[in-house]
Amino acid sequence: MQVDAEVQLVGLLRIARSEPKFSFRDKEVSDTNPLFAGLGADEEETAEQYDEPVIIRLGVKESEELSDGFPESAEELFAYHAVILDDIESDFFKQDQMLLLRRFVSARGGGLLLLGGQEAFDDRTFAETPLAELSPVYAPRRSQDPIKGPFRIRLTREGLLQPWVRLRDKETAELNRQQEMPSFLTANRVGDVKPGATQLAVIESADGERQQPALVAQRFGKGRTAALTVGDLWRWSMRRDEAASDDPGQAWRQIAHWLVNDVPRRAEVRVETSRDPSQPVRIVATARDDAYLPMDNAKVQLRVTPPDGKPIPLAVNMDDEQPGLYEASYWSRDPGAYRVEATISAPDGSRVGRAEAGWTAESGTVEFNQLEIDRELLNRIASQTGGEVIDADSLHQFVTELSTRDVPVTETWVYPIWHRPWVLFAAIVCLCGEWGLRRWKGLA
Repeated sequence: MQVDAEVQLVGLLRIARSEPKFSFRDKEVSDTNPLFAGLGADEEETAEQYDEPVIIRLGVKESEELSDGFPESAEELFAYHAVILDDIESDFFKQDQMLLLRRFVSARGGGLLLLGGQEAFDDRTFAETPLAELSPVYAPRRSQDPIKGPFRIRLTREGLLQPWVRLRDKETAELNRQQEMPSFLTANRVGDVKPGATQLAVIESADGERQQPALVAQRFGKGRTAALTVGDLWRWSMRRDEAASDDPGQAWRQIAHWLVNDVPRRAEVRVETSRDPSQPVRIVATARDDAYLPMDNAKVQLRVTPPDGKPIPLAVNMDDEQPGLYEASYWSRDPGAYRVEATISAPDGSRVGRAEAGWTAESGTVEFNQLEIDRELLNRIASQTGGEVIDADSLHQFVTELSTRDVPVTETWVYPIWHRPWVLFAAIVCLCGEWGLRRWKGLA
């Protein structure tokens, strides 16, 4: 992940499990794990005890980050976008931690990848934990024997259709790549695929008679989970030609992007454009609190930067139907690129986050957005102008009937109104009437 600037990996590496300590009468026996012996006077304060696993943190940015091991609070866990569990049994977690992990996926919308391990899917207590509920595969049955190696990995039809699963653009090239992959020897024992989950890859025995899920994914609440049951994928990297492309690294990067791409942020903004250039674009901002629940009464500021580069603030209204949504409208009058920036704050003034989005406006190309005939528009024009819409099949008949149709002819002619006799007669009548009225009133 070091070569991918969009993914930041933070890890907890367990190098020793928790062990029970039996001192009996020996008072000189230390409570500290032997791995930390000889660290100095502060050994008892900084080292893990016998009943605690020894964990190393990797990639942390702050000294306090994950200092107590796997997060036990929503505030700490919800700061991440995805969780990958590799070779960790369910007994490693407390019940509250597993329930928190379930909330992380269902309510927070995070991603979870289960890589199995020697005591993961096949553990007796796995089926009774929230991890089994999150898993896209059931726990194995006792009578179900695992597939023994060597075996190969084959993508299913659904896997070939997913861009984050395949590594080649064309199906033929992808099938050839699968044939060039080395054989594997270790597979985690799992049960059937859950309803609603998608089987993207299978493990196929050498004789082709037995199959087992290799990569399975599903939606879970607002998030997504996946299970990868191959236990020795490192053989793929070890037996790769150095001159060839880094397919294993590319596969892991694509899986990581799939886990985090659609994870909600506390502050988001999106633009809904209309195909009608006379209609405004709809800008929708989303605000969430620390628990990633909709935040009402948030302070949302929207600024649109048009092509001329002068930011314009917009008035924001709260959505009446969905909580946590705030919307505004904007008319794109000038062609070019537009950018909108949303700054969201909580009701107490604390900063929630900042998000950006953009769109382009080009009124001159609207007519090319739809290449098919707009029959509704043509019928409306014909009805308003007294015309008729003629299909291509009826064009010959229309031409034949033109000679028998009554075609209205409009002629325009201009003449002076004073040259009309009735105008002169009307003027004489008015003159005589005015003279008679004056005589009758004694004014003449």
